[in-house]
Amino acid sequence: MTKLSPPDPPSDPTQVQPEWLDWHLTENGLISGVKVTSVHCEPMGGSVGFLSRMARLVPQYSGSVPENLHSLILKMGTTRPHFQEVADRLHVFDREVGFYKHIAPTVTTRLAKLFASDPAGGSGWMLLEDLCFLEKGDQIHGLSNAQVSMTLQHMGEIHAANWSQSSLNNFDWLPEDSFWFKEELSSAWDEFRKHYELRLGRAAIAMMEQVLERIKKLDDAIAMRPRTLVHGDLRADNLLLGKPGSNDEVLILDWQTATRSMGAVDVALLIGGSDPPAERSGHYNELFDGWYETLLAQGVANYHHQEAINDLQLGMLSALRIPIKVFRDFGGPNFRNAREAQLADVLTFRHVNAAIDFDAIQALS
Repeated sequence: MTKLSPPDPPSDPTQVQPEWLDWHLTENGLISGVKVTSVHCEPMGGSVGFLSRMARLVPQYSGSVPENLHSLILKMGTTRPHFQEVADRLHVFDREVGFYKHIAPTVTTRLAKLFASDPAGGSGWMLLEDLCFLEKGDQIHGLSNAQVSMTLQHMGEIHAANWSQSSLNNFDWLPEDSFWFKEELSSAWDEFRKHYELRLGRAAIAMMEQVLERIKKLDDAIAMRPRTLVHGDLRADNLLLGKPGSNDEVLILDWQTATRSMGAVDVALLIGGSDPPAERSGHYNELFDGWYETLLAQGVANYHHQEAINDLQLGMLSALRIPIKVFRDFGGPNFRNAREAQLADVLTFRHVNAAIDFDAIQALS
């Protein structure tokens, strides 16, 4: 019998036809003997998801189905021109689908379930478990130290499970040191500096200039460090937060920027981007040490404490490109909306303050 081809995917996650959803749920063995009769689509995300669009799907079926199919999340590629170009360049759906298929089954930390997908060369779609009963993290509001600590524990378990694993080299969807903020940004520096120099101060501006001038040395240093599976965009907007002490206390989402690199980059991204300086004050060492001790407890050997601190400093310096890139990509200083202007500000001040608080510049000396 000739296998029927799937219906064409929707052009928008809010325009899903029952036939398309029915085909993929049936093909993946999720439903049998019942049909999808209608689909209600609820848009999600607003300006939070820059590399993708999402909708919550609530299907109606001709019979009973498992509870976890009562609603689903459909994630598709962005249509914003610049961000679409970034998504295509980074092959973000290849990375995220690859993560859920090859890495997620090997780790113990709680993750969303992937039901069906088509990476389509990097700009495809994914049907995921609906976890909307959990609170969405908010980058502007930030995270508490307890939430940062728990996230780093979960991420540390994933880092440890993949630490220096040669098997990661077998995944063609998983590039090395490929970060969304790793771009040539010197042309955007003058406008960024003009906008922020009085608020950041001369010392901070001088530190950022030094990083830009020595960016190759910084990237080369990171490339020499032990490699693991790195999230690459670990921040509040990519977390779901549940009841403290539950299995759903922290769920890490959005693995579109997964890469092989130095694990401390994720620590730098989370502490620097999502932990407000006032909340983080006095807790620098305990946040870092919680991640480091998780690595040791999970079997990572020959990774000394001072090495890990140096790696964190390298990661924080690398992350200083984020404020410049976000400012440029959001059209600063003429931002498209208030949230993007706020996001540019919080990422700038948090990452710069973190690099200063951790004396990160000494890693380039």
